[in-house]
Amino acid sequence: MQPDQPVSDDRSTNRTARSTCGTILSMPVSDATPLRADAQRNLDRILEAARLSFAEYGLDVAVDAIARRAGVGKATFFRRFPTKDALVIAVMEGFVTEMEESAERAAAHADPWEGLRSFMVDHARMLAENAGFFDAMAARFTQGQMFPPDFVERTTATSERALAPAREAGLIREGVTGNDIMAMLKMLGPAIRPLPEIRIAEAVWTRYLELLLSGIRAGQEPLVGPSLDFCALAREAGRVSA
Repeated sequence: MQPDQPVSDDRSTNRTARSTCGTILSMPVSDATPLRADAQRNLDRILEAARLSFAEYGLDVAVDAIARRAGVGKATFFRRFPTKDALVIAVMEGFVTEMEESAERAAAHADPWEGLRSFMVDHARMLAENAGFFDAMAARFTQGQMFPPDFVERTTATSERALAPAREAGLIREGVTGNDIMAMLKMLGPAIRPLPEIRIAEAVWTRYLELLLSGIRAGQEPLVGPSLDFCALAREAGRVSA
């Protein structure tokens, strides 16, 4: 790893990550234009079918199978998504948008701590319910096919948005950043799905979420050492796989 591209971040001030990621290798995305109502319905069906198919079978599922599941013809499918990569990115866009909406709900919660917890539960559920898709995306990440540049920025920004009210209320241990929340969710992954094809009940994995949350409550010694910088990590992965 090159010393001029650290994968840690020791800044603990309230900030978003949108200006920190720089350029990350991206895949092509179909143009987004206003649609007629019937075209929008077809698009929604395609995206829902793709999401379910990717969750069940990973990214190797044939586009023909996705089109059949959506109940649309090939011409309709390829008019919206000329490549599978475009479809994959559109599905990923949906997940990122869901995280942003969850972060906004967390920030508006009357209890900032419960807001942060609900954000983490939402994120963990999303990972649990779509493990096949995210496993496949992780594999592609090491093969030079990255998320569009703003995806890592937006994802990291959601954790900062969900964390900020609890930190401002004095509920968070000194030094905790949005990147730490992202790292905690990564740590939770093996508790959610310890082995391929095995998914642990939510009543079980929330026990480990509570353990992780207990480590960031106020009233403890300040954290030492830098936190992971996920933007720098994405750049490093791009260089290694190039």
